[in-house]
Amino acid sequence: MPEPSYQNTDQSDYDVLVVGAGFAGLYALHRFRSMGLRVRVLESGAGIGGTWFWNRYPGARCDIESMQYSYSFSDEIQQQWNWSQHYAPQPEILRYIHFVADKLDLKRDIQLNTHVAAATFDERQRRWELQTSDGRRLSSRFAVMATGCLSTARVPDRSKCRAGASSPGT
Repeated sequence: MPEPSYQNTDQSDYDVLVVGAGFAGLYALHRFRSMGLRVRVLESGAGIGGTWFWNRYPGARCDIESMQYSYSFSDEIQQQWNWSQHYAPQPEILRYIHFVADKLDLKRDIQLNTHVAAATFDERQRRWELQTSDGRRLSSRFAVMATGCLSTARVPDRSKCRAGASSPGT
């Protein structure tokens, strides 16, 4: 099922800009919004879910018990969602994050297919300016990088490998 392209907005000034729409980014959106702040989430992918959106290989699943992977800030959400397995597979985790986003009406403040190319803090204005790869500029009092540790491939520096250790391609 194709992911909807969530609403883009002409607004460019926010209290908080969050980069990344995985578990941390969605929680940040929920939390900041509950504080009365104007929040926008910028997600480079075509859908929400972070790791669980990008990693769709056969057999992908959570390596901790599903209940521990759930949001615990809402008893209502915890009561309404039933995990089918102790260690949930990727499709179920992705369904869960969509369930939460729909339940909390988060998608209206998420901008998909938006890669952040630069983030600069203006000392004089005391504001962050984020520039997207398409040249758009957004401004905020606060910027939260919720990109996670798996958002960029890490390739080992072969020159720092131990002498005599074998590595792929040698």
